Amino acid sequence: MPTKFGDTFRQSSEGKKLVAVVTTLHQFPPTADEEISLRHLRRHLGRFDRHIVAPRGLALDFPDFKIHRVDDGFFGTIPRYNRLMLSREFYGRFADYEYILIYHLDSLVFSGNLEAWCAKSWDYVGAPWFKGHQDDPTGGFWAVGNGGLSLRKVASALAVLNSKRLYQPPDIRANRTRYFASSPRLRSAFCRFKRFFHAHGYHNDINWCIREITQGSDILHEDIFWSLEARTFLPEFRIPEPWEALPFSFEMAPRYCFKENAERLPFGCHAWAKYDRAFWEPHLLRQ
Repeated sequence: MPTKFGDTFRQSSEGKKLVAVVTTLHQFPPTADEEISLRHLRRHLGRFDRHIVAPRGLALDFPDFKIHRVDDGFFGTIPRYNRLMLSREFYGRFADYEYILIYHLDSLVFSGNLEAWCAKSWDYVGAPWFKGHQDDPTGGFWAVGNGGLSLRKVASALAVLNSKRLYQPPDIRANRTRYFASSPRLRSAFCRFKRFFHAHGYHNDINWCIREITQGSDILHEDIFWSLEARTFLPEFRIPEPWEALPFSFEMAPRYCFKENAERLPFGCHAWAKYDRAFWEPHLLRQ
């Protein structure tokens, strides 16, 4: 049926709802700052479906949210949270929606125009990062972006996670070996052996990539995957340029971002109490 902006539950041509707000929670009751975050969420996005994903064993009292219970092992550490946010199960729970807005309780929103951001048809958008992934803006923007307040297209996330594409061409992965350096003949045979297995996805597919992020020696945040690696598995995965994402959200250096955004507040922000709380103080809803 036809779409209509302004209708909270508008249906897509596929019969899906447009967007839901999803919060992951591993502790209760909320802190004072989390209460502020919830106040902003309810004030500006109260007309949207709201969901909480929480451990099975956590007692909660949120009558205006739908509660989703998942294994406790998805909470408590960065690698565990990464596994949740890179799991087919997580996105499958929201397959009735075109988009989900991930809203951590260290986020704020200042507007209810969530439909307008969905209308841009990006697959992933979050606050831009600065070069070096630091809070120093002097090097300029680097990439998009932070996952704590991020809009994600559910079907695209599932398409990435179900992709059959290889992470790298088998020849590249096969030739990266430190073994048999002193014996070219053995090294060549070993590389042929590796090439065969890498061509069939061994240590070279989406599942391997996710294991590296969640369990490997160089653990990354899940938003790094969506920002930098998702296109490897789905080349048409659409992410905005940093200047396009800036009106969506700020994280680090909010005064600089505010100036670059023509001195306008964004749709929302992440980690407001961590990065220049004083800047955000005049905009907080305290009651």
